[in-house]
Amino acid sequence: MHRRLQMPDIIEDPLSFLLSQLPTKEPVSSHSVSPWYVRWPSTCLILHELDQLQHNKPILPNPLPHPGQRLLDWLPSPV
Repeated sequence: MHRRLQMPDIIEDPLSFLLSQLPTKEPVSSHSVSPWYVRWPSTCLILHELDQLQHNKPILPNPLPHPGQRLLDWLPSPV
């Protein structure tokens, strides 16, 4: 999971860490949103896979065409 989210191994629970860092208001700096363009789609796919496992459903290779797109549309474009 660390590799998929591009997080260092020293962070014990990268999924919880990222979810707690979600922006609650529109960021001013495009520099602060750049990591979300990589990490958020991966986070959404991981959450989808966990949901599928919890409900004993098969995990499809590409279940979501644009995972997390609503958040990415809301964030300012990175430079």
